[in-house]
Amino acid sequence: MSDEEVLLQSPLLYRVLRGRDGALSIEVVVGGIVQFEVRVRLNAEETESFQREGRAFADRMAQAIMANPPFGGRSVKSPV
Repeated sequence: MSDEEVLLQSPLLYRVLRGRDGALSIEVVVGGIVQFEVRVRLNAEETESFQREGRAFADRMAQAIMANPPFGGRSVKSPV
C-alpha cells in the first residue's frame, strides 16, 4: 500500500499525488511504442499554481512533461 494520496487522476494519463511529507508530485505516462511513467516533484510555485488552478494547471504541466520527459532533469522514473 502506498503512502501517497491521489489528489487528481486524469484521463490524460497523469495523476497528482501528495506524499507522506505533504509534498506534491505529478506522475505522467510518457513515450510512444514503449511507455513508462515519470514523476516530477512540484516546487513551491507549481504547488501554489496547482492549489489555485487545479486541473487546468495539472493538464498544462502534464502536457509539458509529455513533450519533454526529462523535464529539465527534474523527472525520475516512477517506482513500480
